[in-house]
Amino acid sequence: MTNKEFVTHAIDELCQTFPLASARVMATRLLTHFRGLSEYEYLIEPGKKIPSPELAVLEKALSELLENRPLQYVLGTAEFCGHEFKVDERVLIPRPETEQLVRIIVEDSNVMGCSDPKILDACTGSGCIALSLAAALPKAQVLACDISEDALDLAASQEIFLDEGRHQRLSNIPEWFVWDVLTEPEPSLPNMSELDVFVSNPPYICESEKDFMEDNVLLYEPGLALFVPDNDPLRFYRALGLRAAELLRLGGKGYFEINERYPNEVCALLEEQGFSEVCAHEDYHGKSRFVSFVKYFM
Repeated sequence: MTNKEFVTHAIDELCQTFPLASARVMATRLLTHFRGLSEYEYLIEPGKKIPSPELAVLEKALSELLENRPLQYVLGTAEFCGHEFKVDERVLIPRPETEQLVRIIVEDSNVMGCSDPKILDACTGSGCIALSLAAALPKAQVLACDISEDALDLAASQEIFLDEGRHQRLSNIPEWFVWDVLTEPEPSLPNMSELDVFVSNPPYICESEKDFMEDNVLLYEPGLALFVPDNDPLRFYRALGLRAAELLRLGGKGYFEINERYPNEVCALLEEQGFSEVCAHEDYHGKSRFVSFVKYFM
């Protein structure tokens, strides 16, 4: 089978489940990823024969897609903030809207004014937020925690490179640690106090919202990182706000990704906890998806 024949075959199979445009993208991504080709190389060599061992790998990957396994898990990687991260069923697939959360932090003059900001990323999952902030702020001291040891194992194995005409290994790798922010006291770590930035993308999808979600999310992505009870949708923000109050320095800032259904409720909660300059931010689709706030109390 040639490159073109495989792509045609894959599109025909995938079209039974996915729209044609999505099927074309997935088929091409499978071929270029597992054969180590650029899209340009595929286009100029469509008739190149695929060796049998590589064809077996491609057919296995195609069968996983047909079982609704997400493309990123099949490939084992996901793009985020210009970097490539390893992903599998231990962690959520990084979303484009979360890139905007990182951008809001990096572009904040308060953060940029710190020579070596101390940052904590709570509920870090794949580590995409922590590592992207470390890459964007090379002098930052970054800590990252999660309740899941499996997620932290994956996060700690990430390798990220800054492309400045040469590949330069990231120098300020985050410090990873297990922490259940809902129930456990703060770990005794050297950099855990007087934080400049407290950021989190915690679980925030209500259980009742499962009815509107795709099977590839429900069947494969970790529910521990997604869902909260319908009767307590703000449980993580309540706990995270208390942690931020304890750990941020005077003038330190917090940033949370939130459920678009509850921006007013999250903002009111943070104001009740004593934070100032509480502000909801819209994503590129006009949905209130983030909040930021400042600690001005002791």
